[in-house]
Amino acid sequence: MQPAKTVHIQSHENRVRAISRVCSAIAIFSVFDTVIYFFLKLYSFGLLTGFIGLFFGGVYILNKKGYFALSRASLIVATNLGVLVFSISLGFKSGIYLYLFAAPLLTYMLYDYKQKLQVYMSYASYIITFILTFFIDKIYVFEFLNVNDHMLSLLYIINISFSFILCFVLISYFSHNNSNYTDLLINSNNIIHEQKHLLEKEIKIKDTLNDELNNALNDKVLLLSEIHHRVKNNLAVVTALIELQTFYVKDVKTIQILKESQNRIKSIALLHEKLYENKSLKEVDVTLYTNELIHFIKQSITNKEKDIKIHTYIDTIDLEMSKAMPFGLLLNELITNSYKYAFSGKEEGNIWITIKEQKNEYVLEYKDDGIGFDYNDEVKSNSLGLNLIESFCIQLNGNFTYRRGTNEMIFEFTFPVLKK
Repeated sequence: MQPAKTVHIQSHENRVRAISRVCSAIAIFSVFDTVIYFFLKLYSFGLLTGFIGLFFGGVYILNKKGYFALSRASLIVATNLGVLVFSISLGFKSGIYLYLFAAPLLTYMLYDYKQKLQVYMSYASYIITFILTFFIDKIYVFEFLNVNDHMLSLLYIINISFSFILCFVLISYFSHNNSNYTDLLINSNNIIHEQKHLLEKEIKIKDTLNDELNNALNDKVLLLSEIHHRVKNNLAVVTALIELQTFYVKDVKTIQILKESQNRIKSIALLHEKLYENKSLKEVDVTLYTNELIHFIKQSITNKEKDIKIHTYIDTIDLEMSKAMPFGLLLNELITNSYKYAFSGKEEGNIWITIKEQKNEYVLEYKDDGIGFDYNDEVKSNSLGLNLIESFCIQLNGNFTYRRGTNEMIFEFTFPVLKK
């Protein structure tokens, strides 16, 4: 479909074209006038009308050459001076002033009606010319041309005829243009309505598709939420089964191993619970998850008689699922190992957990004021917890360092932030 054309009823190009046509028309009329005057043996009038024809021919050339302001001013001045000179020479009864009735049409052709100053000045010049011709005739008539009453009557008939013809031609021309512009406006309006109708249909189709996509997305979110909920419930069942199993095991070490496995499963279940509660279902709030995980570990540890304080300093961070799972298991191993080994022979202790984001990396600093240990291959080979810590760090695509100071043990982990 073709776009609607922009319609300019009084565009610059149309005015330039109209001025050229009117100038050529007046020049042709002047030729006819000259022929008639010479036929009537009014040679002086013939020369004057011939001069007028040459003048308007010159204005036509100026307009064609692009001197638009000069050509318009020349037309206004020429029409006023022409009427004034002929009226002074022949008198008011000659009917020369009748050509002024075409002035409004001439002004409409020359200027955009938004150019109020030029339009008002043109009208004012024509009114002043008419008043001057009327009052000068009452005061005095310059006898440049000797014309008897019979010839004066004939001139009046000629002038009124040609003035009406000129008005008729200009009116017909503008009517034809306006008719064309009206047709263009109607066609443009029809095209706009058709485009509007098509646009409304497209919008309706898009709205329908958006509704279907929203419904599908809501179904997907609901399904994913239900999956997380079911996984959490299933893990809770596994945890309960392990809990039941501990009642039938007498070996303390075996019970401890089962409890540790139970805690790992619980940390995974807790992650699915947080994802189920989160509207995005893709990220988990690290602060909430860490605090709940710490609370659970405290409740499940057997040596509750010890006063172990855990201090957390956590930035506002949302971890995506691929990072949250190994992160939760890593934190579980660190806290569990501290409870099991760090505070041996002590009644109280402190654990500090700092999680922050800096330079496109997450930094986890874990520290306790326990007895510490020497981190080496021999110790690692005999500790499942340390092997799991290293494994979870690898899953996070991160690195870690270990430092043992006076009455403290520090692990520092760094792993990259996923680009969203």
